[in-house]
Amino acid sequence: MKENAGLPKRLHLAANAERILGEPVTGTLCIVDAKGDPNATPVWFLWSNGKILISTHARRQKHVNALRAGRGSFSVIDPQNPSHYVELRGSLDVTSDPEFITRDAVVRKHGHPDGAAFDPASAERVVLALTPDRVLGRH
Repeated sequence: MKENAGLPKRLHLAANAERILGEPVTGTLCIVDAKGDPNATPVWFLWSNGKILISTHARRQKHVNALRAGRGSFSVIDPQNPSHYVELRGSLDVTSDPEFITRDAVVRKHGHPDGAAFDPASAERVVLALTPDRVLGRH
């Protein structure tokens, strides 16, 4: 997959970590809420150009928290070996996804033709992009 190209050399992931992030699995996004409590949410995601991309409805709690906190962590367990995992910590950027490009790419990774069945016609989607500045895990 070689998505390491978007990362500084000091953050390059091992091949097994790249494989884990490429699997159609559910990860966990964690962002601190307004009270300082961690808000952990299971999410589908893409690993693309050195970033974790998550599609969500605008104004959902993870969207609000990402705008406010600007940082978060993402972790995923290896489906082939549950004692292995990847955790990425870093900055969060929020952009709109009016054409549902990221939403559709995420759901295709999980075997669906597109994301239309997941949204009402009036849906407003945003993309949360986590750019890692720290890589942890056992992989």
